[in-house]
Amino acid sequence: MKIAAFSLLAAAGLAAPALAGGDISLVISGGQLVTTKVSESGDPLGPARVFSGLLTDVLGDLYSDEPGIQIEDGTLTPGTDLRFYFSKALRQWNGSSFATVAGGSLSATFGPATNSIVTPGSDTNSGNLLFPVETLGGLHDHPDWVLAGHTPSGSAEFFLVEARFSYDGSTDSDPFYIVFGLNATEEQLEEVEAWVETNVVPTPGSLALLAMAGLAARRRR
Repeated sequence: MKIAAFSLLAAAGLAAPALAGGDISLVISGGQLVTTKVSESGDPLGPARVFSGLLTDVLGDLYSDEPGIQIEDGTLTPGTDLRFYFSKALRQWNGSSFATVAGGSLSATFGPATNSIVTPGSDTNSGNLLFPVETLGGLHDHPDWVLAGHTPSGSAEFFLVEARFSYDGSTDSDPFYIVFGLNATEEQLEEVEAWVETNVVPTPGSLALLAMAGLAARRRR
């Protein structure tokens, strides 16, 4: 994929929204987990279902600690665990879409090595990655994301994971998506993130849009 020579958004006649950057967050609305995005300092950026991170070579591992997962105090119950799981196989950009299943895999680890999950080889759910809720009912953690089984091409490459949150007493979140860029710039990552927002995330109905607007307004207070 050569984004410098081929603009996905320009080809689609779309303006690029300010998507890239920010941690994954959530609220509970109507008994369901709903994903939102926050800045590293915790400022709410509104409802979101697409997030991103840049992979770099760290001692031979293709690694990122972004995006983090940051939940506002009072959202969850102290002493419980928020669960995160992959819900599809890892995809790789093939020049026009993320239809291609990647040859490698992506793992997410937090804390002990045993608290780790890997993208499944087919479109099934992985195990659960656990994030302990802190004493004030929130959390701010950065899992280790590692791409394995892939030889970098030297040019910009992009990978897509689909994931969901689970929490006792609430309905699982709708699927959300994380784009990982390798040998890519932040501008390229923004462009791919916007492509996923337009082409992969299901379009919400009018009632869902109203609900999301209400969530955004509530979080800004």
